[in-house]
Amino acid sequence: MTLPSTRFAALPAGVVEADQSVTHPRGFRAAGIHAGVKKKYRDLGLLHSERPCVSAAVFTTNAAAAAPVRLTRGSSHCDRLRAVVVNSGNANACTGKGGLGDAAQMRRVAADALALQPEEVAVASTGIIGVPLPIAKIAVGIDKAAKRLAASGGPDFAAAIRTTDRTAKEGAFTLELPAGEVRVGLAAKGAGMISPAMATMLCFLTTDATFPPAAVGDLLRRVVDATFNRVTVDGQQSTNDTVLLLANGASGIEVAGPDLEVFEEALRAALLGLAVALVADGEGSTKTVRLRVEGAWDEPEAERVARAVADSPLVKAAFFGGDPNWGRVMQATGQVIDGAGGAGLRAEVAYEGISVVRQGEGVDLARGERRRLRDAMQGSEIDVLLALQRGECTATVYFSDLTYDYVTVNSEYN
Repeated sequence: MTLPSTRFAALPAGVVEADQSVTHPRGFRAAGIHAGVKKKYRDLGLLHSERPCVSAAVFTTNAAAAAPVRLTRGSSHCDRLRAVVVNSGNANACTGKGGLGDAAQMRRVAADALALQPEEVAVASTGIIGVPLPIAKIAVGIDKAAKRLAASGGPDFAAAIRTTDRTAKEGAFTLELPAGEVRVGLAAKGAGMISPAMATMLCFLTTDATFPPAAVGDLLRRVVDATFNRVTVDGQQSTNDTVLLLANGASGIEVAGPDLEVFEEALRAALLGLAVALVADGEGSTKTVRLRVEGAWDEPEAERVARAVADSPLVKAAFFGGDPNWGRVMQATGQVIDGAGGAGLRAEVAYEGISVVRQGEGVDLARGERRRLRDAMQGSEIDVLLALQRGECTATVYFSDLTYDYVTVNSEYN
């Protein structure tokens, strides 16, 4: 599986895509099966490194964090994980002590099947909130998945973690470094309840590179902040958000110094492609918008404005209708700006490079510009610039439109 394509994320030089997933790096095996959590389709994934790993994790900051998140971040060795067990169709969230017990049983069964310590296994779940896991079915499924682990099992694993996703979000690449070749595999899921703040979304990253142990956690936090924390579908933070990076060193190539910067650039581009794919696959989504806020007074203001516009139902509905209604952008901006005073909001707004607002006032577009703007609003990816003229700080957010199908999916989801 090649990485999702978007003009907002270009892979740097030296990156060669591979038609694979999380098992592209050497020494990783995976499986994805139907265990019976869902009525049909794969719903249980198992990922395993044949070698010890250096690892890192980021989780949701939601106070109602699901049982697998609480268990993994609280008692797994997140800096040296070797395996991940994931179920879809049931989030195991808001399920009390029983849910924690079920997550612990998933971890224990997986560890036994893989001859690991339970603390070397991460647990993740995604799906409906507030329903107990069918743990007996899952336990049988874990043993079944362990027997099917294979170096070719990455796509099955990626399929097993999906819920309302319409499209696959996976891929792999090989990165050529001066010291040699390292491989990276990726698998993610997410379509609704998307507004990560860590970190429903999950993402699992594998690589056969070797890193200084202290570098992995910082690396993951930086790339997550620049990618998954830059997207929103509905402004709703999941109880289950989890991103894991496992590095098993099977390539024998250490990534440090300048090579670490090269690796980070490649990983950030790949993850941004996945993050934008989450938005493009937002439940019912037809358009993906990149909003760049410039000229904010400070970083909190830039972030506040970007989120206010990106999460505005009025703005999102306008994009669905192909309507470049800049008034909605200005309204959403003005309600979170402090200190505009009597001067008003002297912002500038441009859609795909076409200025529609200057100094806080609408621009009288020529006929050709109106035609270009109309055509741009029909595209699947739209670039918007909002310049506040207040300072030097910036923020970028990627968001989806709001459609009839979003309401349908979320009123019928069970």
